[in-house]
This record gives sequence, C-alpha cells and structure tokens, in this order.
Amino acid sequence: MEFVVPRNRSLVDLLSNASSADLDVLADLITDNGKGRVALDSKVKTTIISRKSQGKLQSIPEVMEAEIRSFGSNSIATLFRSSGVDYTELATDVAKKLDGKPGSSDDIYAIEEQIIGLAVKKYIGDEVSVDYRDVAKLSAYIAQIVRGLISAAGAISGIAATGGAAGMAGAIGGRLLSLAAPPLAIGAAGAAIYQATSPAFRITTPAVLQVAKIRRTRYEVDFADYTRKLRACL
Repeated sequence: MEFVVPRNRSLVDLLSNASSADLDVLADLITDNGKGRVALDSKVKTTIISRKSQGKLQSIPEVMEAEIRSFGSNSIATLFRSSGVDYTELATDVAKKLDGKPGSSDDIYAIEEQIIGLAVKKYIGDEVSVDYRDVAKLSAYIAQIVRGLISAAGAISGIAATGGAAGMAGAIGGRLLSLAAPPLAIGAAGAAIYQATSPAFRITTPAVLQVAKIRRTRYEVDFADYTRKLRACL
C-alpha cells in the first residue's frame, strides 16, 4: 500500500500538518520546556514559544525541522559542520545508539520502526508485543517512552543515583490509562537510559520517536482518505 499512500514524507511536510499536541512535545523538547538551551538562538526560542502559545506551531515547520537536525549534528560528532544533518542520517544514528542495525536500503519509515521496537524493548520491557498495525496503541507506547525520556533527561543524575528502574518508572508515571501495558521491566536498563540521555541524544532520541509517532498518525489519515476515495469510485 506504500505505493498509493506515502510513508516517507519529509519532516517539514509532517510538522506542517501535525496536531498541536504532538508539536507541543517537540517544542518543549527543543526549548527545554521554555527555559532555553545554550545552543538555541534566543530569537528562535521566542518564536517557538510564541507559536506554541497560539497553537500555531504548524506555521513554522522549517524552524522546528532545522532545530531537530541541528541537535542531530551534535550527536554525530560533526565539529566542522555549519548546519544540521539530514533527518534520515539523524534517525540512523539514533537507531545505532539504541544498538540497532539499520540497513543501507532501509527507508525512513523502516528505520523509525526499528527505533520504536528497540525503545520499547529497552524502556518498557521484552514482554511487550508491539503490533505496528495498531497505530493507536503504538502511539500510546511511544508517548509513554517519550515522556519518560524527557523527564529522565532533566533529572538523569538523580535517576542514576536512585536506581534506573524506579527513577524511570517515576518519570514515566506508571501505566497508561486504556493501555494494557505490563509493569516497566527496565531494571537492567540503567545504562541504556543514561546512554539515550547523554548530550544531544537527550534531544534526538525522544525527538525521532515523536516524529515516528507523527508519521504513523499521518499515514493512518492518508490511508483512510485513500480508502474513502477508492470506495467512492466503486
């Protein structure tokens, strides 16, 4: 079905049509919940915060994309780069950071799918069975992990000191309502949590997961629209 329903939309395309709720997550991640970051231009921070308050982050997809790619350049050891990396390169780097092995022929959808599976395994538990066809449930898992990683990134020292599993469970906030998720089985994931929240990856890991969530939501909308039009022709 990928031939009639695009699954490799550009980051700008995705961000310009995403929900405000999903974009707010990225805005908070980029601006460190409005506090700003050393590498974030003050004018860019002000623009993002302003558009977020107006519910109009869809109007600055290029700005959001540029900041995500900029953090990616920091995670790929590019001291001589003057601009951010390509999003596919960024996602590939995140996959490798999570011990994945993306293939050279994998498209961005496949790379993100690998990242989702690896993230679920590391931060929720091996017993979780990911059904990639159930977008609603998959999105809930991703949202759970992203919230946890963002919280962990802001308090990684405390989490590392008090025990990874308990800290991460507290950061995530327990089970999701309406989601039959198993108890967080990440007792051995302390190192993985620290790895994913090391400099730059504190941004890129949850950012790529959030983009993957947005992409799959968009794909579902596109597929539903295609199906509706197809039925109208019958």
